[in-house]
Amino acid sequence: MAQTDFTNHFLIAMPRMVDPYFSSSIVYICQHDDHGALGLIVNKPVEKDVGGLFMRHGISMKYHDLGNQNVLFGGPVDPDCGFVVHRYSRDWNSTLKVTQDLALTTSVDILEDLGGAEVGLDSGVLISQGCCGWSPGQLEGEIKMNNWLTVPAEPTLMFQVPIEQRYDGALSLLGVSADQICMMSGHA
Repeated sequence: MAQTDFTNHFLIAMPRMVDPYFSSSIVYICQHDDHGALGLIVNKPVEKDVGGLFMRHGISMKYHDLGNQNVLFGGPVDPDCGFVVHRYSRDWNSTLKVTQDLALTTSVDILEDLGGAEVGLDSGVLISQGCCGWSPGQLEGEIKMNNWLTVPAEPTLMFQVPIEQRYDGALSLLGVSADQICMMSGHA
């Protein structure tokens, strides 16, 4: 059986998921291949804004709309590393092109460029600390155990929908709401 590629998909945590990292989470999968999967939680803010992050790195911000946005908790792996999902325009020192239109960059040079540009979430930038990782076959196993719903990603959900509305927004991409999902699951 061929492996399904969940790159550029959202994983939506099922209501029975009690792991504090993943409960009520939406994970954007940036890479999924024979080596495993890499993703970022896109609906859990940390108590830090982008302006504070830039200041910590000694990067000035020419415009302030991006500085007021929340930094997100991307996941429990590499919590001290920064990850930027953005509309693809070019490669920085460490850029993974996810789709023709979206990329993930982990090098500080993107922050320097963003600090000098009039950029905000409306233009497609999401900044997080940490990421989620799965070893080969692990994500597929979790999906088979009904821990996650999957749906092709819709970038506007990450970039334009308020954080507190993203979980319900991701469910609506499947045509369901949270109250329609059963806590228990079965296999036919």
